[in-house]
Amino acid sequence: MKDRRAFMLQVAREVLTGRISVQEAMQRSHVKDKRTIVSWLKRAMKEHPAEQELDLTLDTDCCAADISSKSTEEKITKLESELAGAKQRNVEMLHFQKILTNKINDLEVLIQHAEETYQIDILPGKQKKVK
Repeated sequence: MKDRRAFMLQVAREVLTGRISVQEAMQRSHVKDKRTIVSWLKRAMKEHPAEQELDLTLDTDCCAADISSKSTEEKITKLESELAGAKQRNVEMLHFQKILTNKINDLEVLIQHAEETYQIDILPGKQKKVK
């Protein structure tokens, strides 16, 4: 148990000092989820906040926002808000689609009536239905 903890802290230190990237840490530790490494980073920062080597110098593969639990909650809240907005736009689009479909059907009926009544070909490219 102590060896595992020491290993996790060592990996976290290497990521925090920029010696390895999060992806390299995942490969080296046989971890499949980035969140595991991020949790190791949080633990290392809590346990050794005053150490020089734990200054937050993350490389491009991991940013400080990934370490903050608040940022995850904020991302979830933002995505939920975007999803609610998208659902609302979808409902509006379906409503307008229904309106437009009804208008197209009405126009087709009017065109058919006008063609039959006045014996004109309003839509010349359209094939006539044989009765």
